[in-house]
Amino acid sequence: MKDDLMKLLNKLEKERDYHKIITVIEALSDEDKNSKIKLSLAKAYSHIDEFDKTIEILESIKDSESNTSIWNYCMGHSYYYLDNISEAERYLLKALEINPEDKPSIFLLALLYHELGDIDDTQKAIYYLNKSLNYFNTYSNLGGDEDITKDLISIEQKLAWNYDKLKQHEEAEKHLRKAISLGDNEEWVYSQLAYNLRSQERYEEALENYQKVIDLGRKDTWLYSEIAWTYFLIKKPQLALDYMKKAKKLSPVEVDLVLITRMSSILLALAEHKEAIKMIEEVISKEKYKNDINLLSNLAYIYIDLKDYEAALVYLQRLKELGRNDEWLNKNLILVYSKLEKKER
Repeated sequence: MKDDLMKLLNKLEKERDYHKIITVIEALSDEDKNSKIKLSLAKAYSHIDEFDKTIEILESIKDSESNTSIWNYCMGHSYYYLDNISEAERYLLKALEINPEDKPSIFLLALLYHELGDIDDTQKAIYYLNKSLNYFNTYSNLGGDEDITKDLISIEQKLAWNYDKLKQHEEAEKHLRKAISLGDNEEWVYSQLAYNLRSQERYEEALENYQKVIDLGRKDTWLYSEIAWTYFLIKKPQLALDYMKKAKKLSPVEVDLVLITRMSSILLALAEHKEAIKMIEEVISKEKYKNDINLLSNLAYIYIDLKDYEAALVYLQRLKELGRNDEWLNKNLILVYSKLEKKER
């Protein structure tokens, strides 16, 4: 009878008729439910997302089944979907200790570490993402059935993002190019690659990739601002200004401090001092920005460049009153005082 029952349960499992499996097994007497049958019942409950019930059944056969990879996998699987990551990891690692080639456990651990990689702590994120990548690669090498391409692309993207945050741009570039080689052809990857190349001072390559982003349909403030700044860095201020105007036009906010700071530098490079002053004074006339350190510093620098040392001193002193006290401020205060003393002589 038990052989016939197991054949039926195996047939129903292939047909994914998990409710039928539960009905058949629950109708049995306790004496007829051996460990293997209870394991089938636990798996069926797992498939209908009854994870607490799954764990309850698995605990009832712990003495006889906890030394098997399938029992540990089922425990890990249930805890994973109950968001108990530490318990899920413990059981899945145990499953692999018993059977190092258990593909379901390898796959789930890859997903688990991928999730753990979504954190702000850059070093920990890289650690978990690399673990995830290793498990996905192992799964693939064992001939796993699941298509993991999207997972691999996502991990490569996140590794690149975290390495860029650490300013390890060459390492980040490797992961971006790996994502592209896996088939990633989205705006994000080329946006990040362009930013990465700019950070490596490979400006022409950066511009090529920014153009790819435009070709893919992205047109927003961030993109045009990045292109503008890249042109500024290669001493093409007129092109920089053209793109900065596009960026400003598309800005979703009235005052974008990054745009204003970059625009002031570009205008300065074009000797458009009055335009730069007018733009910044318009912003600091607003209550919210009247004490903005960066804007006031930009104004002081512009007046120094104009050799209007009296106006520069006004803003340098204001910066000091606001608490700025660093090498840049002190150096420029010395310069301005020196110029004013010479003027008085």
